[in-house]
Amino acid sequence: MSTEPEQTEDDFQKELIELFGQEAQEWLIQIHSALTELESQPDTDRHAQLVDAVVRGITSLGGSAATVNLPDVERATFALLPFIDTLKDRTTATKQDFGTVREQFCLVIASVTMATGITLDLGPVQDTPLQPEPAIDFLTLLNALRMLQDEQVAKGVASRSLIPQVMHRLEQEARQGESRIQTAAFQQLLGELQNTDARCLDSLREALPGIAHNLSRLRVEGVTGLEPNNVLGTCMQQIEQLQGMAKQVNATPLVTFLTGLQSFLALIVQRRIVIASQRVEAVEGRILAVMTTIEDWITAGQQERDLMSRLLPAA
Repeated sequence: MSTEPEQTEDDFQKELIELFGQEAQEWLIQIHSALTELESQPDTDRHAQLVDAVVRGITSLGGSAATVNLPDVERATFALLPFIDTLKDRTTATKQDFGTVREQFCLVIASVTMATGITLDLGPVQDTPLQPEPAIDFLTLLNALRMLQDEQVAKGVASRSLIPQVMHRLEQEARQGESRIQTAAFQQLLGELQNTDARCLDSLREALPGIAHNLSRLRVEGVTGLEPNNVLGTCMQQIEQLQGMAKQVNATPLVTFLTGLQSFLALIVQRRIVIASQRVEAVEGRILAVMTTIEDWITAGQQERDLMSRLLPAA
C-alpha cells in the first residue's frame, strides 16, 4: 500500500494555477513589450506584426485562464481585444487609444495577480502619464484656413475648393458647442477627402475606357448592332453613377462633361439619330482625355490637403 498522501482536487488546482502563473508572466511580458514598441510608431509592416503578437498573447492568456477555471482572468483578458482593434490602423491610432489600452492591460495584470499571487513590475506601460492629444481651437483654425484661401486666390493657384468644404465642416462642429478640435480628428477629416478622391479616380479609370470602347463599336456597328445587349443603356447607367461620384467630390467640370455625354447618348438611343463617325470619334477622344484632367484635378486636391495639414500644431 502506498504511503504517499493522496492529491486532493484543491492541491491539483493549486498546481494548475501555479503553472498558469508562470505562463501568464511570459505572455504579459510579451504583450507589454509589443505595446511599448507599438507606441514608438514603427513602420506599417512592423506595426501589423506587433498587433498580431498582442492579439496572440491575449487569446493565449485568456484561453489558458479558461482551461484552469479562472473566469475573472478570462473575462478581463478577452475584454482587452476590442481596445486592441483601435490600434490596428497605425494612421488613426491616437495617444488616447494607447492610454485606454494601457488602462485595460493594467486590469488584466491585476486579475492575474489576484488569481495567482504573482507580482509583475512591467515598467512604464502602467506608469506613463496620459498626454493630452494636440488640439487647436476652431476660431484659430478657421482664421488660418481663410488666410490660406486668400493666399491661394492671390497667387492664382488652381483651386479644388476643398478649403471652403473643410471650413463648412468645422463651422458645423463649432455650432454644436465644440471649441477645439484634436489634430488627429482634423487629419482624419482630410483623410476622408483623400479616400473619396481615390474612389472617384478608381471608378473613372474602371468605367471610362469601357465607355470609349463602346463608342468605338458604335462607329463600326451602329445603334442596331449594339441593341441586343443594351450596350448604350448600360453606358448611360455607368455615366449616371459617375455623375453621383463626381458631385460627391464637387468635381463641377466632370459633372458638366458627364451630363453632356449622357445627353449625347440619350439622343442616339431615344431618337435613333445617326451621328457622323468623326463626331463619335471626337467624343471618344474627349472621354480618354478627361482622365488626365481629372488626375491633375485630384493632384491639386492633394496639394490643398497638404497645405491645410501644415496649419496644425506639431504632435
